[in-house]
Amino acid sequence: MKIDMAEGDYFNPGMIVACTTCHGQKVEGEVMAFDYQSKVIALKSPSASGKQNTHDVRIINLALVSDVSVIKESQETTQTQLTNLNQNKLLQRTRHNLEEKRRQVEYIGDGVSAEAQKILHSITKTITDVKWEGQKIVVMDQVMVVPPYKTENCSLKEGCPQQALQHVKKLIEKYHREKESRESSVSS
Repeated sequence: MKIDMAEGDYFNPGMIVACTTCHGQKVEGEVMAFDYQSKVIALKSPSASGKQNTHDVRIINLALVSDVSVIKESQETTQTQLTNLNQNKLLQRTRHNLEEKRRQVEYIGDGVSAEAQKILHSITKTITDVKWEGQKIVVMDQVMVVPPYKTENCSLKEGCPQQALQHVKKLIEKYHREKESRESSVSS
């Protein structure tokens, strides 16, 4: 069912409104933003998780609701001025997220076993400079780990520090120790 809105109908920030969606779900919250052109409203309500100082924010298309009612008018009589966005910070965050996604793509091995993938994932929790070269795990371009991915299958590239090898071996040992612990707790 479509809601017909008159030209002057606006939902101001701070209003408390209740909407019934086309699926019969009732959503109530404080208006954070409203766009008249697209008939989209952003509502803030207490977090469903129950965590303090957190909120759920729902974006609702008013063209897809069966009912909207104002429960409480906004306390503010004047439009609040929105703050400017820090474009540089947003661009920096976007670049960082893109780099992180590209790095995570390198974490996915082609034709490797599930066990090998788990070992690589375990290493990436501590060291982010990890990638696949065929079946080999390459850590910091210094340490190579080959199947079956045990500590004795680790080797150091020529001219690289011994500490890197020892560190990777400890991470692989830890993975196998935790795996054995999980398996023994499941079997008992």
